[in-house]
Amino acid sequence: MSDSELIDWEQLEMIFGEDEEDFDEDMAELFHEFVEDGNIQFGKINESEFAADKTKVAKESHKLKGSASNFGFTRVASLLAHIEDEIESITRDDFLSSLEQARSGFDRSIATVMERYPALGVGQN
Repeated sequence: MSDSELIDWEQLEMIFGEDEEDFDEDMAELFHEFVEDGNIQFGKINESEFAADKTKVAKESHKLKGSASNFGFTRVASLLAHIEDEIESITRDDFLSSLEQARSGFDRSIATVMERYPALGVGQN
């Protein structure tokens, strides 16, 4: 999968700026909050009992989908939308596969964005 299928670079350029001189430090902080919150959201989805907590799974998927869309993580948002939209008919195996792909895409997207915007790593632990 190419980076352009994974990430909406135009969206990120609007957020961070097109080059290092335009880099928005406040948005960088929001990005790190998004990453932290995303990890928490994935944890909540993973901890939910799929058959018993479909409403919770859909709710948490919806929250993370919106945040992922805002930061241009298009593939992640698409996979989470699939989970949310198909929650009543999706099989457990399809759910687990989609969730695994979303999680993997989330991690890959973070690494790709950090590579493209090295300033995001400045001052981080």
